[in-house]
Amino acid sequence: MMQLPDPFFQIAADVYRQDEFWLGEDPQAVAAVFADDSHYCRAGGRVWAECLEGSRLAGFFDPRLRIDGQPVAYFGYWETDNNRLANAELFHRFESWAAAQGAVTVYGPINGNLYGMNRIRLSAQGDGAQTAPFIGEPYNPDYYPQLLSGLGYQIRYRYYTQINNDPDALVTLLAPLLHQGKAALNGQFRFQPLTGDIWRERLPELYPLTDQMFRGSFGYSSISEQQFIATCGDGFARRLCPHSSVLVTGKHDDIAAYFLVFPDYSPLIRAGQVSADSVNFSDHFDRLTNPRMGVAKTAAVHPDYRRAGLYTLMSMQLSVWGGPYYQRGAAALVREDNPSLSFGRRFISDDQQRVYALYQKNLGTGQDC
Repeated sequence: MMQLPDPFFQIAADVYRQDEFWLGEDPQAVAAVFADDSHYCRAGGRVWAECLEGSRLAGFFDPRLRIDGQPVAYFGYWETDNNRLANAELFHRFESWAAAQGAVTVYGPINGNLYGMNRIRLSAQGDGAQTAPFIGEPYNPDYYPQLLSGLGYQIRYRYYTQINNDPDALVTLLAPLLHQGKAALNGQFRFQPLTGDIWRERLPELYPLTDQMFRGSFGYSSISEQQFIATCGDGFARRLCPHSSVLVTGKHDDIAAYFLVFPDYSPLIRAGQVSADSVNFSDHFDRLTNPRMGVAKTAAVHPDYRRAGLYTLMSMQLSVWGGPYYQRGAAALVREDNPSLSFGRRFISDDQQRVYALYQKNLGTGQDC
């Protein structure tokens, strides 16, 4: 088992010592990522990690992974104080390791693969309480983007979270459009709430389907069924909102699409009432005080049905179903070239927006490829 450097977890604790909104990390879960018997390493992935003067950095190389036809490496688990020289040396060591593995370009932050935490947050509108992170949202000090730019990294993609603070008004706008859109489908699809029990029941079907749905996504690498169940199994199902998550099935009950919604449990985690790995809807939703926020975070549409407009209709449906339960709604972590961003901006104005970025660097020239 790879032994993480002694200061690895202390560095993160020091960086966020004065930050009341940081949700923390699980040292045991992080250490397991670097174990020789981890899913990543057993599949042939290689890992690297070092610390230097208040900064830490990890590297990941999957020999099977190609982006733009090139072998690549990821950097992740990056936490640092604002020390430019230490970061320059640490990233130099990582890039040398990545090049030795055969990587031509590096991307990050990505903690292992895109099922893990990735991206950094560039900006967020609103006061501290309004911009506090939800579970799974990138969160970091403001100086991170400048450090990366100074090291020769450039933004590959930006991502956005749009937050609406008046769901009732949004439902009023969307309900008639949703009715019209579903009527136009002529009964080809069924829309139903996606509960945790349904997710568990259909998990064997969801594994190959999810892999197929996301296979063409940027930087996506397949994981084993065992890893999918570990990442997206029971604990995942327990956190789902059963009122607003959406499952769309075809005429033969085949899964055509789904859209997952989670309550923003972060206020309970910051208050020390529950940990991120044990939070669940049945025990903790009623403990959330208003304004509750529903986070629409993950959507997938089967390739056979991508011309049916299901993504837009699911977005409307979850907004209508979630209206009675939430006073705020977030369309989370949407890539800048996703058409749903334009859809959201048609109906959401004068509300909060958070911006994130995924960075890249070409190891041959240090320039954007």
